Amino acid sequence: MLAYDQVAHSSVPTAMFFALGGIKESVVASFAVLGLEEALVLRDDLFQLACSKSRALESFVLERLCWVIAVITKRAWVESSEQRRAAFVKTLCEDILLNNSPSIGIIVTTNLIDEIAGGSKCAEFNLPWEFHYSCKTSFENTHMVHLFEAALKVMHRKLQKSMEMRNAPPGGGHTIAYERRSALHIADRVFSWSFTPQDDNHAAMSSFGHSRTSMMGGNAGKGASGQNSGDIDDDDDLNNSGMAILDNDDQNRTPLFPQPWRSLLLDNDVINLFFSVYEATLNDQMHAYFSPGSSHIALQCMIQISGLRGKGLFASDNSKDGDSERARYAQVIMQNQLRVIRHVCTMDLASDGSEDIVVAATQMIRRFIEAQLGELPCTVVAGKRLHPLALLAAGVPETLEYFSDTSKLICSLLQAAAGIVKSDSANFVDDDFGDVDNYFVMQAFDELASAWSAVIDEINEWAYLDKASDTAYPNDAKPTSGDGNGGLYTGQIDSRSVLTSFMQFLTTTAYMIRSQYIQLRMLMCEDSVLASDSRSETQTIDQGLLAKDYVVYEDQLQFFALLARLDIRTSVDRLHESLRSRCAALQSEFARLEHAIDSGSQRTIDLLHEQIHWIVLLIGYTLADSGTSERVLIPGPVTEYSKTCASTEQDHTVQAIMSMLQLLQFELTISSSTLASYCSPLLAETLFWALRRIAPVYLLFDRSDYREVSQSIVAAFGTTLDGGNGTAVVGGLLALVKPAFELWISEEDVLQMCIDMLLAFAQRASIAQAITGSSLFAPLMQYLIGNMHRFPETTHSSIVEALAVLCCHSPSVEHEQGFAKLKSLILGGFSQVAASQPQDPRAIG
Repeated sequence: MLAYDQVAHSSVPTAMFFALGGIKESVVASFAVLGLEEALVLRDDLFQLACSKSRALESFVLERLCWVIAVITKRAWVESSEQRRAAFVKTLCEDILLNNSPSIGIIVTTNLIDEIAGGSKCAEFNLPWEFHYSCKTSFENTHMVHLFEAALKVMHRKLQKSMEMRNAPPGGGHTIAYERRSALHIADRVFSWSFTPQDDNHAAMSSFGHSRTSMMGGNAGKGASGQNSGDIDDDDDLNNSGMAILDNDDQNRTPLFPQPWRSLLLDNDVINLFFSVYEATLNDQMHAYFSPGSSHIALQCMIQISGLRGKGLFASDNSKDGDSERARYAQVIMQNQLRVIRHVCTMDLASDGSEDIVVAATQMIRRFIEAQLGELPCTVVAGKRLHPLALLAAGVPETLEYFSDTSKLICSLLQAAAGIVKSDSANFVDDDFGDVDNYFVMQAFDELASAWSAVIDEINEWAYLDKASDTAYPNDAKPTSGDGNGGLYTGQIDSRSVLTSFMQFLTTTAYMIRSQYIQLRMLMCEDSVLASDSRSETQTIDQGLLAKDYVVYEDQLQFFALLARLDIRTSVDRLHESLRSRCAALQSEFARLEHAIDSGSQRTIDLLHEQIHWIVLLIGYTLADSGTSERVLIPGPVTEYSKTCASTEQDHTVQAIMSMLQLLQFELTISSSTLASYCSPLLAETLFWALRRIAPVYLLFDRSDYREVSQSIVAAFGTTLDGGNGTAVVGGLLALVKPAFELWISEEDVLQMCIDMLLAFAQRASIAQAITGSSLFAPLMQYLIGNMHRFPETTHSSIVEALAVLCCHSPSVEHEQGFAKLKSLILGGFSQVAASQPQDPRAIG
């Protein structure tokens, strides 16, 4: 072929590059004409050419050449015999083990894995799905494991050399390892592989046929972040597989490896290898053994190997062997991760240089915990499957130490974030990342918060099932080992004692994490107020319109709520005390302004508003769950705590809700226009949000939904028949709607949240009936409709919807009258809206 001659004899790199593209297009488009034999001969000739001229070729030409070899191999894969496939794979393995620099076997293998895996890195073949599926299943079931094993051997040899020469660095004549591909790249691609399901009826999970967006054959043109790689010589792996941070939720789980991979992946030396390689890459400052960027890829592999899962790896005919294997694997991972965690805790977490290892450490912890909790052991104790945490406690001595160090790392991240806030406040630094929530420290915290939440959820479910078991078998009549297959830990572990130990441990650590988080948020409030002084008013307003805190920080707030409910008494007491003290301070500041004692209180008031805003968010998530499709009940821990309170005054759950109502009333009923200018629309919106979340759960609740209820909650929020004051509270809330619209008539978000609160009330029949039965409802309906032309247009439909739904709950006798009145008010209100808006002559015509 002319194109092959151009590649073999040309000395112009760009000519060789485009000639290789022509070869690829010709083979793909005319494979039937070329034939299998000619294609394989061409493939082998190109491979020999790459091996003989690897050092003479420019990097982008060599990459292109190896990619073309991979494309031809895939195109001929289905038609080739198994012997020929195995022979070529053996050739690749032998070249990998030679460890040349650069290694043609490694570069071809990484490209071949990309091609067969499919997706955006796959060349366009214009062939049916069955072709790609056949290539993928054949390659992953038989050949990929051999390439992975060869890569592990190379990594092990390099690690040994690196350790041997650590105290005797190579002389000035050494060669820096600037390979575009290393054995780590193969391992990373294997760990990212999506194995096809064993059931033939399931479709392959990978997507095929998407052509590359870059001319560069070996480079996909886009990294994992989806951004184009700029320079043709840039290492694309540093933009995708080399990055330790995983952004796609689909990538947050390690692939389900089939059974043939078991002996290799669960080998202790293999697991230790990746952690040791990462340490070696840090010590190899001169890159004599590991190419630049290897530490990033090693971190990626550490994350992936920490989440091994699936019956293919751990299932066994004997449950004892399967659970023992799982425990041994968990122990090796814990031992390695403990070294990483302790190393991270000794670092300066605020420095940019620590970002990769900090984020990767938290991701590998999350990956490991979620993988362990996701699968039940096979061991049966007392007629029940052993809980995953019980298996870890029984089979891994480092379990408690591991979780303890993880909790310390969570606190360290929060402390580091607080230190950043303090430093920036002291130096008046406005960093490019905006605020600390956008910094990698908080991203790492979010990873651990997700993992810790999974642990708390599992413990809560375990405790609930254990309690239900006691109820079902009250007289120690629990079934014994049901099937006689007790497994490894029968008689060696008391599951209840493990549960008690974990509950005590989580409760203790929850207090520390909560305290650190609240301290961080209060510091950030101070920083926010200081930063707002240096911004223009427009900048401050624009920043506030971006997103709502209860949406942006929902995961963190839910995590705080889980922690708070572990020790609800202490949590609610502290939250209420923080709210009460700041409300008192806020009222004191307004009193000073009213009496003209001090005119310089704006910053203090802004700070109190910001801090109260966050405290209200924390209270809202702690006292109630979200939910619209089903009825939300008072959380069990809150009910249990409230039942122990002797009176309403001692029940801080009730007092916290009442404090929010009083604060909202105070903010909305300020008579002086001067004082009103100091009020916060953000706080008003947050209070309405909290009441929208909490009030439908607590006000006029149905006692039949609960086995036992707190008398203090009944007295404060129950129905009149139960001796409660809930109807009066509903009336008080209804009375605050008009002042809210009058004070914040130009604040669309505040008005919308107020209407959303009414809509939430309308979903509860008891509350809606109390509203429509109130003497305040008809005047309020007339006010809202009659003044609709004054309100933002975006609130009009919500106002009508809220009033209509509420009218549906009015007594049957008043039903028609209520809707007729609403209809007449709407017609009159819309006529005023139309009169107040400029008319388009074309619309009138």
